[in-house]
Order: sequence, then C-alpha cells, then structure tokens
Amino acid sequence: MRAQVQALLPNNEFVVMLYGREEQDGQVLQMKLPRSAHLGETFNLIFLSRAPKPTFGLVLGSQAVAPQLSETGRFISTLLQQPLPLPSVSRSMQSDVAPLLPAPPREGAPGQHTQLAQGLMQAISSSGLFYEFHLMQWVAGKRSLASLLLEPQGRLSENLPQAPAIASPPASPGGELRLSAHPHQDYLNPLHRDTQTLLRQQLDVLESGHLQWRGEIWPGQTIEWDTVREKKDDPERGRAAQSAVWKTSVHLTLPNLGSVNAVLKLGESGVEVRLAATESSAAILRAGIGHLVAGLNSAGIGLSSMGIEANEKVEPV
Repeated sequence: MRAQVQALLPNNEFVVMLYGREEQDGQVLQMKLPRSAHLGETFNLIFLSRAPKPTFGLVLGSQAVAPQLSETGRFISTLLQQPLPLPSVSRSMQSDVAPLLPAPPREGAPGQHTQLAQGLMQAISSSGLFYEFHLMQWVAGKRSLASLLLEPQGRLSENLPQAPAIASPPASPGGELRLSAHPHQDYLNPLHRDTQTLLRQQLDVLESGHLQWRGEIWPGQTIEWDTVREKKDDPERGRAAQSAVWKTSVHLTLPNLGSVNAVLKLGESGVEVRLAATESSAAILRAGIGHLVAGLNSAGIGLSSMGIEANEKVEPV
C-alpha cells in the first residue's frame, strides 16, 4: 500500500496518509519513520500485524518483500484462484431438502408460522456453512453425531449407513466420526471434490458477511433469502462505538400477490420494514399492516417504520 507524509511531529513521528489499492479515501495514521523522510514524500508499506497495534514494514527501493504464507494459506489461495467446480453426481451431495411446510399456511394457524421459522433456522444450520463450528460443539459434547451427519460434509462419512436414529452422547464410544479416504484425493489437494463449492461459499460468507439461501417453503413456493449484519457509527457514543443492524431481504412470487420484495432492518430501536409489490398487491398489503404489527408485537419486536412501494416491475433486491 502507498503512504504519503502529511506532517512532521516531534519524537521522530510523522502523520501519513495511507492509501489502498483504489487510491481513494485514504486513512490518516501517526507512525515512526526514518529521520530522512520529508513532507510530501511517498513510499510503500507492507501490513504486518493488527495487534496489539497496527504495524507496518517499510519497503526499501522497488523490491517488495514477498509474503510468506503458511501451508493452509497457500491452499486457500490456490482454491480461491480456481474456478468454481461443478458438483459431482455423488449421492451424498444431492439436494434432497423437502419443503419447510407441507402446505401453504392457513389463516388462524399461528403454529405454522413457528414451524416455518424453525424450518428456516434448521435449513441454514444444516447447510454445511457452519460445519466446523458444529464439529467444535460435538467435540465439547454439545452436539450429537446424528446432527452432524445431516450436513453435506457429514454425508461423506462412513458413519452414514449406520447413523443412529437417536442422538447418542458425543463422547461415547459410538460417537466416533469416521471419514473415508477417496482415491481422487491427494496430499496437495486434500479437499473432497464434493465440498469444494461449499468451501468457496464459506469463504465468501466470511469475506462479505452475506448469508444467502434459496429453497421451497412449501411445495412449489420458492423463496430467495439474503441476510447481512451491518454496522453503523453511533455519533452520540463516539466514532468507535458501533451498533449492529441485521438486514434481511426476501423475494417471493406468490400465487395471488405476484412478485413481492421485503427488506427488514432489525436494530436496537426495533424493525424497519420496506415492501415492494405491484399496484394492486400493494393495496392488499397496506390493508394487512395491522396483522403484521400484531405479529411483531407478539414476538416482542417493535415496528419503528413501515413503507410499501408500488412497482409494476418488482426485481429481487
């Protein structure tokens, strides 16, 4: 990254403007530099560590120091440079997830709403995105082996044909997780080919903070769901203080209402709701606001703002 000296301070310290790759919106930092540095001088830095405080290395001349990556780092770098592999026809990785509800929810049946919420939570939990965390829970005795075998990575285990119907204590002798070796695997690429796409998705979630899911909530009814955890500065508590806001977007094409977009932002003050639908459907949604408010109140969530937009061409957010 490029740095430019902005001011000279006592004790051999300088104020520098640090630029990233885009050369925009530089960040001002105070750091020690060689005494020969002068106002306006530019030079290259290498980021070394974040804790206990940001540390940079000065690149002398035009020869940059090549970064030394660990074996795991080199493996991840190689994986990210490869195109997304096509999924194989392996039975263990085929999508066989049933709809979350057997039929569309009926009016006056609040239990189905709870069933739908639990189904969405289970679909995300068993998607394989959090498999390593679930492994840690299993080792700690907080998760059963049977639940691990429901995830895509677990379906590659030799335990699958003998999967217990009832969850047994993870620390028991029967709670041993056995992963089979496959002839196509090697030491240079130990990753099973059926998990490469999933691992790329895991890395993408870590980098972007976005969690996406697409599936059927009842037979024939598909939902596109996107969730992200946003952070915004709180000026009343200082720049460093940030409050978390969860933003979730849902896109549905319903039999009677047609295409509908819903964007919800959940923060400390409650939830903001923004809906978009066709003109006729928007009128129906406005008439049902009372039911939405009552449902949120029953869940202990306050409605901070509400908006319904009429748009004849509703596209996924």
